[in-house]
Amino acid sequence: MQLKIKKNRVQMTKEEMTARQLIEKFENQEFKGDDFHHLEHLKVAWHYICHETLSVAKQKFHSNVFALVKKLDAEDKYHRTLTDFMLDYLFHLRAYLGTDCWQRLEQESLLVIQDAKKLISYYYSDKVIWSEEAKATYVEPDIIPLDRASLKLAIEEPTDFALQEFDSPLIVSIPHNGQLIPHHILKTMLPSALDSRDTDWYLSQLYSFLDELEVTSISANYSRYLIDLNRDSSGKALYKNADNTELCPTSTFDLEPLYLEDKEPDVVEINSRIANYWQPYHQELQRLIDKAKIKYGYAILFEAHSIAQEVPRFFDGKLPDFNFGTNDGKTVNAALTKVLEGFDIGDYSKVINARFKGGFITRHYAKPKENIFAIQLELSQVNYLDQAKNQVSPKAAASLRVKLRELLAELKELSFEA
Repeated sequence: MQLKIKKNRVQMTKEEMTARQLIEKFENQEFKGDDFHHLEHLKVAWHYICHETLSVAKQKFHSNVFALVKKLDAEDKYHRTLTDFMLDYLFHLRAYLGTDCWQRLEQESLLVIQDAKKLISYYYSDKVIWSEEAKATYVEPDIIPLDRASLKLAIEEPTDFALQEFDSPLIVSIPHNGQLIPHHILKTMLPSALDSRDTDWYLSQLYSFLDELEVTSISANYSRYLIDLNRDSSGKALYKNADNTELCPTSTFDLEPLYLEDKEPDVVEINSRIANYWQPYHQELQRLIDKAKIKYGYAILFEAHSIAQEVPRFFDGKLPDFNFGTNDGKTVNAALTKVLEGFDIGDYSKVINARFKGGFITRHYAKPKENIFAIQLELSQVNYLDQAKNQVSPKAAASLRVKLRELLAELKELSFEA
């Protein structure tokens, strides 16, 4: 149907229908037309996206909306491409957020609610989207494809990182949590970049208890495909005699190229990304460490990462569940080493300084002689993801979160003399 966007309808009121009532009214074609606006469209579509496969969600939404417009003698209002685009957008948004919660959608992506026409303009030219062909049948976006990395959440570009700051000697850094890539850069990249597949998936959700512990956290909003925040800005290789990804990666973990021919970032582009994305994250991280050191006399930096259980490019076989890295003990002291060695992980497996010894951030910021310590934890994603769907497995994530909370709580309670 045609978009009817009412910008004053963002907040839900007590009188608005529950999701169940809304779906029943929609499927029974009980709407009268003037009571089925853009927000109702979105809520119905969100329900289908969260409870069905994408193909079934589309089939249900299309069949019911077409029955409704036919009943209202308003078939001319039906727009196939707009309808499909919104369903696709919500599908990718749900994957981006990693949740079925409508309130999170309202918090994270108001653009789709407040100004859907503006949202569509990032993907379609007016000539294409308002054509008779697009109205009658689905037409692909002609400006940029829609996927995880290209999601537009607001008119403004996202900040480089998300920050939750407390007075805490413990700082959690999540540099590979981001999924987004600016559109002007995506236009130089291949489809292999669009799904941000090598992300450390949903770590912000996995570590959602940090606010309860009043532990400071900083988390990247942009994909590692844009720039890898856990690499030296000089481009120096991290692991000797091993396969290393670049500061600005040119291939996926599966060695698929990321850029169109002759479009790989040159020195000027790399320096621009360092200035615009790498430096702000590291300047903020340094500030947080300095603040903790001044207040407590010490600081502990905890680098949170995750990776698929099997990545032949980087390691043989299957990765253990908990992979701690302290650069062979060089980034911690004896007390922290004792915590890691003695930490009870229950039925999970654990290694220390095996394949992952700690990345650039762990090695760069740790200064044990100055009471600044750093630990990297690389989790195997099999322990909290439904890897077939690339979605959080609630029960598995809850079990893993218990252990992570125990570990971070113990680290926060440690104390070292200045």
